[in-house]
Amino acid sequence: MARLLGEMGRTQEARNVFEEILVRNPLSFEALFENALLMDRCGEGEAVINRLQEALHLAEEENKVKESRDVRLIMAQIQFLQKNVEEALKSYEELEKEDPSDFRPYFCKGMIYKQFAKYRQLSPKKFGDGGLFEDHFVKDEGFWN
Repeated sequence: MARLLGEMGRTQEARNVFEEILVRNPLSFEALFENALLMDRCGEGEAVINRLQEALHLAEEENKVKESRDVRLIMAQIQFLQKNVEEALKSYEELEKEDPSDFRPYFCKGMIYKQFAKYRQLSPKKFGDGGLFEDHFVKDEGFWN
């Protein structure tokens, strides 16, 4: 229901439903993830990170390893959406090292690199290495570091 409300543009109603779910199950992966996406879309960048840090603290306090990883994965996704690409990549690498059998961090990193590969494929020669676009946008944002 919450997802449908979100897709219909009824953001606050969707968030209310997600919050109701999170009251009953504060570590629900789906509710945390979808709510975080809605919060980020509404420009609540700092609030979404704080909300996720609270969930992470709860998971760690209760020694819920899987839930802790889930929250950290969501945090990395939000970092990426907030253009903190380097931090997101570092988070994915940490998650990979901790559990190499979890496909999700690999998938997320792969999607980031796929976008960069597509950019490289589509960019005209004049925008190649050293081009104005890369010098002032991509490299300054830390995408290639």
